[in-house]
Amino acid sequence: MKTKHAVILLVFGYCLDFIGALFKILHSAQADITLTVAAILKVLGALVFLYKLLTYPKIKDFMER
Repeated sequence: MKTKHAVILLVFGYCLDFIGALFKILHSAQADITLTVAAILKVLGALVFLYKLLTYPKIKDFMER
């Protein structure tokens, strides 16, 4: 999985989070499911991004500065 896929997961998760919050305000039945899926997508995106960051070959040079 590429880094852009992690960013896409994060952005899509935040978009769903916004929609879920709107559903929650409107007392819609799908609000809880939407917020749960958004949280899962944000966590997956953050984990993939962190994995890609830590396995990057030049990370040691970056962290030492």
